[in-house]
Amino acid sequence: MWRHRDFMLLWGGQTINMTGTQVSQLAVPLVALSVLHASAFQVSLLSAMGFVPYVLAGLPAGALADRFRRRPLMVWCSLFQGLVLGSVPVAVVCGALTLGQLIVVAFIVALLAALFDPAYQSYLPSLLPARQLIDGNGKLGASYAFATVVGQSTAGWLVAALGAAGTIGVDAVSSLMSAASLKLIAAREPSPERRGTRMRAEIGEGLRYVFHDRLMRPVVLANTMVSAGIGASWSLWVLYVVRDLHWPMVVAGLCQGVAAVGGVLGGLCTEPLARRLGLPLLMLATTPMYVLDLVPTVLVGPGLTGQIVVTVGYFVALAGEFAYVNANLSYRQLICPPDLLGRMNATTRWLSWGIRPLFTLIFGLIATWIGVRAALGLAAGLFAFPFAVLVASPLRGRARAR
Repeated sequence: MWRHRDFMLLWGGQTINMTGTQVSQLAVPLVALSVLHASAFQVSLLSAMGFVPYVLAGLPAGALADRFRRRPLMVWCSLFQGLVLGSVPVAVVCGALTLGQLIVVAFIVALLAALFDPAYQSYLPSLLPARQLIDGNGKLGASYAFATVVGQSTAGWLVAALGAAGTIGVDAVSSLMSAASLKLIAAREPSPERRGTRMRAEIGEGLRYVFHDRLMRPVVLANTMVSAGIGASWSLWVLYVVRDLHWPMVVAGLCQGVAAVGGVLGGLCTEPLARRLGLPLLMLATTPMYVLDLVPTVLVGPGLTGQIVVTVGYFVALAGEFAYVNANLSYRQLICPPDLLGRMNATTRWLSWGIRPLFTLIFGLIATWIGVRAALGLAAGLFAFPFAVLVASPLRGRARAR
C-alpha cells in the first residue's frame, strides 16, 4: 500500500483535507462571535447548517455518485469548497463579511460535503483490489482520527496566530490540495452505465436494496443505532465532566486528544484484525466497546485518578470504535453491487446524520428530567441495540463459520 502511488495521493490529500475541516469547525463559530458579534441563537443557526444539507441532499447525492464517475465529482466538490471557504477571509479583509454570507458559506460547504461523501466512500473499490480494501479503509479511518487530534489541538494556536478568518483560509487551502491530489490520480475509473430512469426511481432502488437485503439491512441498521448512541451521549459527556466532575476544559480536551490516538491505532489495526477474525466477527467484537467511554465516566469521582481511568477507557473505546467503523464500511463495500455503492453509502449516511441530532435533543430533555449522569447511563444502554441487531443477523452465522 505504501508503494501504491494513487492510493497515497488519495490518502495524503484526504488527510490534509480532514485536518483542515477539523480546524474550521472551531474557526467558523469564532468568526461569527469575534468579527460579527453573533448571538447564541445565530451561532446555533450557523452550526445547524452543517446538518441540514445532509438531510435534504443526502439521498440524491448517492444517485449522482452512481450516475457519474466518482473521482471528477470529488474533485469539483473539493475545488468549490476551497473557493467558497476562501471567500470568508477575503470578505473580512475587505470589511464586507456579513452573517448572511457566513450562513450561506456554511450551507454550501456542507452541501458539497454531502455530495462528496457518497462518492468518496464508494470510490475506493475502483482504486484497490478487494484484498487491499480493508487495509485502505483502515488507513483512511486512521487519518480521520489523526486529523481529529491534530486539527483540534492546533486550531486554537492557528486562531491565535492567524485570526479566525485566516484559519478558515487554511481549510480553504486544504480543500484545494485535496482537489489537486485527486486530480493527479492516474488510475482510470470505469464509466457507469447510462440510465434512462428518473433520479427518484434510482433513489427508491437504493432504499429498497438497503432495507430489503438480508445482509445489508442489519449492518446499516446497527450503524444507524450506533450514531443514535453517539448523538445521545457526546454533548452530555462534555457537560458532565466539566460541570459535575469539575474537569478544567484543558483536561477535557487533553482526554479527547489522547483518546483519538486510540482511534489512529484502531484504524491501522483493522486490516490485521480482519484477516485474523473476519469482518463479521470483528464487528461483533468491537460494537460493545462503544460503552467504554461512558461507563467509566459515570462511575468515577472528581480528581486525577478518575481523569486517568476515563482517558484510558476512552482510548480503548476509540480504538474499538474506529476498527468497527472501518470493518462496517469495508463489509458494506464488499457485499454491495458496484452500481449501487453510491446510493447505499448515501442512504447509510442519511440515516446516521438524520438520527443523531434527534437523539441529541431527546437526551438533552432526558438529562433535564433525571440528571446528566443518569442520562449518560441510559445512553450507554443504547449501544446494546446495535450489538443485538448484529447478533440476531446472518453475521453471527458467518462469524461462526470463520
